[in-house]
Amino acid sequence: MQIEFAPHVEEIKRALDNEIEDSNIIADLKKLLEYRVPLNEAKRSLIKKYGGSEKSTVRKLKDIQIGEHNIEITGQVVEITRKTVTIKNSEKILFSGVICDETSSRSFTAWSDFNLNPGDVISVTQAYVRNWQERPEINFGPRSKVTKLTTKIQVMEDCKLKKLAELRDGDINVHTQFIILNIDIHEINTKDGSKKILGAIAADEDTKLPVTAWVLSPALEVGNSIDVKNAYVRSFRGVPTLNINESTIVTKLGNKIEYMEKEGLKIGDLIMKDGAYDIMIEGNILSIRPGSGLIARCSECSRVIQKGMCRVHEKVHEKSDMRIKAIIDDGTGALTLVLDSRLTQKICGLNIEEAQKIARINMSQRAVEDDIKRKILGRRFAARGNMSKGEFGITLVASDAWEPAQTIQEQAQKLIGRITG
Repeated sequence: MQIEFAPHVEEIKRALDNEIEDSNIIADLKKLLEYRVPLNEAKRSLIKKYGGSEKSTVRKLKDIQIGEHNIEITGQVVEITRKTVTIKNSEKILFSGVICDETSSRSFTAWSDFNLNPGDVISVTQAYVRNWQERPEINFGPRSKVTKLTTKIQVMEDCKLKKLAELRDGDINVHTQFIILNIDIHEINTKDGSKKILGAIAADEDTKLPVTAWVLSPALEVGNSIDVKNAYVRSFRGVPTLNINESTIVTKLGNKIEYMEKEGLKIGDLIMKDGAYDIMIEGNILSIRPGSGLIARCSECSRVIQKGMCRVHEKVHEKSDMRIKAIIDDGTGALTLVLDSRLTQKICGLNIEEAQKIARINMSQRAVEDDIKRKILGRRFAARGNMSKGEFGITLVASDAWEPAQTIQEQAQKLIGRITG
């Protein structure tokens, strides 16, 4: 046996009930690798070919990693919703929700109806983990086996009071306090039909955070300061969101929490956060990233597309759009600032029609990107929006952007004053 294949051959043989010659396994493995099939996928393919089944790797939810296959988890279903998606021009019903164990909570998608309900404790084998909004999401696919258990998940009862800024994706049994700034009630589709849920913006003394309540408590009213116990955190679009369900204890506080909005946060401080909601930053534009200027989006899902091809809907009618992806730096750190077409027009004075005209005259869409560079590179801007941290770094998607009234000269004089003083 060739020594470089030895551990992989042994792994394949352990998953088989029948004896296969080592030389045959090596020959088949070599053939798949020659066709550039990834090694892990090649091993799974051969196990299936030889009639075996991989043994699932037991994982706690806090330990799962994007890209893992054939894992086994045990947890309690916290919430579950039903949604219809279009995949390759065909509609399919999926079930998505949140599952938790004693270590963390994670989102999941079930590609079949396993008759799951909130409160069910389940064991899942042959699950896999995908990237969803830069977070690991567990998927129950066609090969997954879901078993309902009679045991209960033991969650640590003692939880210390946390500030909103301390909350992280996957936190369970959360105890926090905040004031409700606004509320929006809307309907979603669950497996049992339509259901009303409450979306709110909460704040403590220095931090805002979105809240989703799956039950409508009388204490959840605008202006109320409340204490929340046994909630959990799930990130949405990179921003930690506090979730309240049937197990959460919601109590109205006698004292009122006052939120004091900060004029601007240092980017260096933001880097330490998991995500942030409705914050302001200020800095200088250091560079304009590729993908700025004129872009094309899918008419179905609004994803950015190339040559009329969407990775979900394949060949589609494209719609024109415009954006800026810039690197902004305030001296303490840098992040990617994303401005949509409205904000691009606001700070560059350039709308989509004018951008298309520039591209036609120059016979290149790159000319639009160059025009944007000439107009904003090196200038100082303030921006407001949501910050998220993912595989490609830290990004702030702006809801507003503007040029501060304070001039560079005034800022320099202040800096000199601090140094000399």
